[in-house]
Amino acid sequence: MIKTNRVIQALSAAIITALAPLSFAQGVTIGGTASDSEATGVMALFSGDRYENFRHMERFVPTSAMTASPQPWKLGENSASLRFVGEMDGEPMDVNAFVEHSGTSSLLVIHDGKVIYEHYGHGDTADSLHISFSVAKSFTSTLVGIALAEGAIESLDDPIRKYLPELTSATFDDVTVKHILQMSSGVRFNETYTDPNSDINRMTAMVPPMSYLEYINTLGRAQAPGKFNHYASINTQLLGLLLARTTGETMTDYMQEKLWHPLGMESQGLWMLDAQGHEFAMGGLAATARDYAKLGLLYLDHGKRGDKQIVPASWVKAAVTPDEPHLMPGKNPGSSNTSGYQYQWWTPRDWDGDFLARGIWGQSIYVHPGNRVVIVRLAANARNFEPAHKLANIDYLQDLAQSLTD
Repeated sequence: MIKTNRVIQALSAAIITALAPLSFAQGVTIGGTASDSEATGVMALFSGDRYENFRHMERFVPTSAMTASPQPWKLGENSASLRFVGEMDGEPMDVNAFVEHSGTSSLLVIHDGKVIYEHYGHGDTADSLHISFSVAKSFTSTLVGIALAEGAIESLDDPIRKYLPELTSATFDDVTVKHILQMSSGVRFNETYTDPNSDINRMTAMVPPMSYLEYINTLGRAQAPGKFNHYASINTQLLGLLLARTTGETMTDYMQEKLWHPLGMESQGLWMLDAQGHEFAMGGLAATARDYAKLGLLYLDHGKRGDKQIVPASWVKAAVTPDEPHLMPGKNPGSSNTSGYQYQWWTPRDWDGDFLARGIWGQSIYVHPGNRVVIVRLAANARNFEPAHKLANIDYLQDLAQSLTD
């Protein structure tokens, strides 16, 4: 419990400082109202009932909104036809027992385009906008793919400085957009929330008054770019800034036009904003479980919704297929993770052509193309900070998907 509390406190401090002072761009709002019994301020997002708070991030942080699509994609009714018993933490568990054991608040299983299991608990409903944390990275990556196809970004092999010349530090010599996408920029960044001297915690003392670009210039280099996979959320924040610079739009506006509306999102989506009014690209998106599932379905169907190509099929394939030795799953001397990685998407340790978006506290969009399965899991489970428990959850989802062979 002591370790868990330290994680919560460190994470809270990181986000609080990243968002303050609250000087927002035009159109930014803080919506909702905390109840009389509820603490106020950003710290409240991680105190009290986290399930409730994660459904209402707009109470605690500045946000921008994407409106529901004028052409919504209805996923249909839940057939409740799933029958599966797998293993979790050494015990046999059906899906209902897994939901309880893993602290899952929303679980949605789609097989061959049909909803076969849908559960909401801990106060979640089908209409809840649940913060995704690092699942947002896969949405950010998808926008990069669209911008590349449109020519706003000319090539992934371009130096990142071509678009963000403010990156004057020698750390970014020879770093390309592709290196940033693959978490292989070589930047030295320790994202251990429980370490008070980690970069993620030092960042909280520097941003603001610094902007993210100014802060990133203070970071050193740990490895040569393109040689080592090391997860560092600051890379994704660079991608968000890249999108704003190259498209001339906010991420909110660009995503609404190019992805949110074309993909038929049935509810609004929210982006958390930083002190400069930039979207928190590394982990600040909130949406419903069914709308999260549509990103998985988009990738399952090679970037198409029906007959409309929203993202190039070539991008979809490239984004989820590790193409360098240091990105491969399993024990890998070129990576700090046993999971594989590519363009802001993970591959499981025992890779089966499957891939997932994942975020802290237990968020996932898992996709198994071979069996045409998409699974969305949302949670507020502190045990997800335990590496073995986090990986066991992914293994369970993979086993579930592999069982759906009909």
